[in-house]
Amino acid sequence: MDTAVSAPYRFGRFELNPATRQVVADGKPVMLGAKAFDVLCALIERRERLVTKDELLGLVWPNLVVEENNLQVQVSSLRKTLGTEAIATIPGRGYRFALELSTAGEPPSAPEARRHNLPHPPTSFIGHEDDLAEYVELLEQVRLLTLTGIGGCGKTRLAIALAERVLPSFPDGVWFVDLAPLSDAERLALTVTTTLGIHKRADQPHVETLCKHLASRQMLLVLDNCEHLVAASAALAQRLLGAAPGVRVLATSREGLNVPGERTVTVRSLALPAIGSEHDLPRLESCETVRLFVERARLAVSKFSLDAKTAPAVAEICRRLDGIPLAIELAAARVKVLSVEEIRARLDDRFRLLTGGRATSLARQQTLLAAIQWSYDHLAPDEQQLLRLLSVFAAGWTLAGAVRVIGDQADEYEVLDLLTRLVDRSLVTIERSEGGTTRYAMLETVRQYAQERLNQSGEGDAARTRHLEYYVALAEEAEPKLSGAKQGEWLARLKAELDNLLQALAWCDHADDRRELGLRLAYALLGFWFHLGLIQLGHQVTLAALGRAGAGARNRARARVLVGAGSLSRSVDRCDEANEHAVEALSIAREIGDDKLAVESLLILGYQLNDRGSTAASLGHLEEALTQARGLGDKVLVAKALNGLGETHRTAGNMEAAQALYEESLALAREQENIGVVAAVCDNLARVFIYRSEPERARDLVLEAITISEEAGSKWTALCAFDVTAGLGAVRTDWTFAARMRGAAEARIKDMKYKRDRPDEAFLAPWTARMREALGDAAYSAAFESGYALSQEQAAAEALAWLRKSPGA
Repeated sequence: MDTAVSAPYRFGRFELNPATRQVVADGKPVMLGAKAFDVLCALIERRERLVTKDELLGLVWPNLVVEENNLQVQVSSLRKTLGTEAIATIPGRGYRFALELSTAGEPPSAPEARRHNLPHPPTSFIGHEDDLAEYVELLEQVRLLTLTGIGGCGKTRLAIALAERVLPSFPDGVWFVDLAPLSDAERLALTVTTTLGIHKRADQPHVETLCKHLASRQMLLVLDNCEHLVAASAALAQRLLGAAPGVRVLATSREGLNVPGERTVTVRSLALPAIGSEHDLPRLESCETVRLFVERARLAVSKFSLDAKTAPAVAEICRRLDGIPLAIELAAARVKVLSVEEIRARLDDRFRLLTGGRATSLARQQTLLAAIQWSYDHLAPDEQQLLRLLSVFAAGWTLAGAVRVIGDQADEYEVLDLLTRLVDRSLVTIERSEGGTTRYAMLETVRQYAQERLNQSGEGDAARTRHLEYYVALAEEAEPKLSGAKQGEWLARLKAELDNLLQALAWCDHADDRRELGLRLAYALLGFWFHLGLIQLGHQVTLAALGRAGAGARNRARARVLVGAGSLSRSVDRCDEANEHAVEALSIAREIGDDKLAVESLLILGYQLNDRGSTAASLGHLEEALTQARGLGDKVLVAKALNGLGETHRTAGNMEAAQALYEESLALAREQENIGVVAAVCDNLARVFIYRSEPERARDLVLEAITISEEAGSKWTALCAFDVTAGLGAVRTDWTFAARMRGAAEARIKDMKYKRDRPDEAFLAPWTARMREALGDAAYSAAFESGYALSQEQAAAEALAWLRKSPGA
């Protein structure tokens, strides 16, 4: 590449000489690859503007087709050599050289000519590189930019870096005013006046002096730490912006100033390591949170290294500390006296662990506790109470959940106003869901602090009980809908609340008077565990509900959970346990005269006996269940009983009887719009048609089942549909596709830790043998493994595409 840069250039401690193609730092040559040098020259030559990626590729690799990652590699190399701030990335657009240049032959600017008083942080700036480039552009568009965020998120450090970056754009300088030491709003204007070195007339207010002095100047005023003087900072900023058209204000605060024309941006936490990246060191090292931890750890222990041994602990530390820079730095400093594994093990007590910040820092920046407490102390009492109460949520919440946890007298709009103020103060974050429901959350560090304050307040037990009551009501509302037309919507809603549901169940362990709520919640979640594929987890929490002190009373609440426990135990291959649960449930149902519960218990017993090969006994229980269900007029129960009878007949090889039973069951399930039963019976009836060599009829049924699975996202429905699709592929002699579907089904089995029942194992076994015979062991294994690797969405898409183009479509 021919560079147009002619004279040597100096930037910071570096000097670039295009003629000799050399970069030196402090007089010593720097090793820089040829392409990295060309990229640097191209950016310096065009330093007044953004350079697109395509333009850079054309300049550095003329007449060659080169992948974009080659450019990224060179930019990364330059940043490692020159510092991360040297090259700004404009997301999706390109790059820009970001350092201040001077001709090498010229003496450096005199300190007074720089016209700024920006602090010189003792450590390097890491992270937020893309944000910095975005904020430079924002400052060109607006006159008041406020960086907001939780304490310790790096607002001040980012503001200093931003101010350094835009310094050349302000002929009258950039002036930094730290408001943290001020406790008196009346002294704000005086502090700014003093910082700017302005001499005030005795008869003139400080604000007037400032307005007159700045009226014709072009400068940037940085107001740092405005949160405890928001009203005064807002008033001053508004006055100055109105009086001085060449002045811009950059503020940092835990909330916006709410001034007309203000643009607020929330300073995000640093990017967290991706799950699994601890096993990929280059990928982990590129994560900005990890880069910060490693660099600060090396300040404490110069020989600290990120390697295969330390990577898992470092990654978890960064994740659990929410990417908060202050927390990461304090944790890294502990490397001096603790291993990273020991630091990780103590994060549940993070407020005692993460102390010992720099002595030159503000008091609230020397410990994690002080940083969070500063925010809490500046809340109004009702805001403090709401923050405490919201800490009972394990993983986010909705407005409805917040209202319920506060108490019966809570007004939704008053809660919304308080919640909005916590969002404004960066203590609560907003998460938008695809379904249109807004969810709120706290960083785990804030939540731990708020929980400690909740426990100290004496409000904790009552709040956690209201949390439990809310989730019991939600689960009971969802339970019938998980089998209806809105299955997908409700499954997604409960999935978002999984951690809260588990926490609600766990809270039932703390007092006997919550045992019935625990039983109600366990029963309502039965279908959820199956659809989400969390059968082992569902089994554990359901047994815990049954074993809880005081839950042994022989009543309807216990019997309903026993039915669910029987189904879950059967699905994890604990047959004796399943039988015990169903027998006890039936006994209680008959004692209390609950015929519906008796039918549900008989169904479990019938399925269980069929799994054991006791065909006659199975049919007896299922026929009794069918008779009682018809007597009740419960068409869904009738459909389930008919399906159970069909299963037993199919296992016995009586396909004609099974077909008739399935068809009657399917008709009823469709009439009742119970898509859970529809999907299950479609799969079972399709197996009969495959057995009877009627693949076209089987195809239509499987297509319906997979469509239901895809729309709802149910792992349970998907597993059954993939099993049958594998058999159908084998009937069509599309052996490779069949083996791929077999693998996709087995992946769901392993993920769910589920045991297929006897008739389904009997269906698959001969078809699997024929796949192996047709393909050979090697080809079968390759196809099986490729299907096993598919996600549920990928496997469903492949199955649907195949079914739609197969004969009969």
